[in-house]
Order: sequence, then C-alpha cells, then structure tokens
Amino acid sequence: MAVSILEALMGAEHNLKVGIPAIKPLAMDQLHNAIVLLEKGYSADTEVEPLLEKYGNVDDVPESA
Repeated sequence: MAVSILEALMGAEHNLKVGIPAIKPLAMDQLHNAIVLLEKGYSADTEVEPLLEKYGNVDDVPESA
C-alpha cells in the first residue's frame, strides 16, 4: 500500500516518538523523503512509493510540474 507524503510524515513522527533505536533510521528516511518531495512542489497527498519505484531515489525525482 502506497502512503502519501502526509502519511510518511505522520509515520516518521510516530517512529521517532517511539524512540526505539532500530526504528530511527526508518523514521529519518521517511522524514527525508517527505521533505524533499514537498520542497520539489509535490502536494501532501502525493504517494511516495510510486515515485521511488519510478526514479529509484527521492533525490532523483524531478520537480513537480
């Protein structure tokens, strides 16, 4: 199931609040992906996974049209 940027942010927040050291890298990835996509002009309801599958890395995703 693909999650939206907003859901990724909410997941990152939850994972950071839980405070389990093993989950911190996942939370940081979720946070990074969401911030980069928002900075590139994508809306909060944009699904993250299809973009990652298409471009391989959030940093390679082009600016939103």
